[in-house]
Amino acid sequence: MSSETLDTNLLPASKKKSSEGKSDLSQGRLTVRRKKILKFLAYIVFFFGSVILFTFLKIPDSAVANLLLNSLNQNTAYQWQAEKVKVHFFFLPHLTMEKISIEPKMPGMGSSLSIEELNFYPNPFLLIPLFGSPSFGGSFRAEAFKTSIRGSVSMGSDISLAVESESLDLARIGPLLQPGLDIKGSLSSVFLKIQLPKQRMSQAEGEIRIKGKGTQLDPSAFSLPIALPILNLGDLDVQGSISRGQLKFEKFKIGSQGKDLEIQIPNGIIQLSDISLNTRYDLHLLLKPSPTIEKAVPGLSSMLGMWATTKPDGNFAIHVQGTMSSPMPTISKD
Repeated sequence: MSSETLDTNLLPASKKKSSEGKSDLSQGRLTVRRKKILKFLAYIVFFFGSVILFTFLKIPDSAVANLLLNSLNQNTAYQWQAEKVKVHFFFLPHLTMEKISIEPKMPGMGSSLSIEELNFYPNPFLLIPLFGSPSFGGSFRAEAFKTSIRGSVSMGSDISLAVESESLDLARIGPLLQPGLDIKGSLSSVFLKIQLPKQRMSQAEGEIRIKGKGTQLDPSAFSLPIALPILNLGDLDVQGSISRGQLKFEKFKIGSQGKDLEIQIPNGIIQLSDISLNTRYDLHLLLKPSPTIEKAVPGLSSMLGMWATTKPDGNFAIHVQGTMSSPMPTISKD
């Protein structure tokens, strides 16, 4: 009998009521105990949260600036400097940096960059090493080249960067592409997405899309063997993908029909390098000067004929190989 379950329906009413009362009392005690435990945990979370918050609020901006800049300088191939760094904790926590200069640590690693203002919104989930090593990153908005740039970045053992912008002035970014380059016009749409495994450009993955208009170029910065006037090119459209450090153009066209010069790359690759001057080209170009330019530069067709195959449609086909520091044009066989 002791092993059988007692049916409370067979008990007298007084015993049945006593049994139910004990059950309610034990459940009530359990509920009170849970509430106390939850309240205790809430106090702990509030206490440590308050300590962390007020600790950050008491840290001067100079200490935050030194910590951030030291981290960037130690973990990237560039030297970072900023005149002002400020941390915002309330509503939408973010970091503001002003008057930023970014310089490559080694020659040939790229050009220097200046940013008027950068607002960075960190993503704390990137610090949790769920997949691989932790990284530091988030989204950003920047004011540079007299326009607004937005995107996201992640920095750890690898670097990931995504950038978007509209109405970018070519005159302000020309010197970054080629020292002394005088180019005018506007980029109506810029999208760049790139990932650098182990921070190496030679292993890059990504894509690039650029559209622009009103392009004007002064060729004197390229040290050509013949003097060319300032070229009115018109529109540009560049689309490409990057795989294992190799950039392939899906579309590359600079210049509109009826303008001074049309430049196309129907096929070819650019092999990116960790040192930009060692970047290698293997490109097939089509150049089509306008009758106005051919008349203004009488020797142009003869000069192009030394390195190019003349096409029936008026294009000159040139094969360019070599490195960024020493490109070598040859006659294209395509």
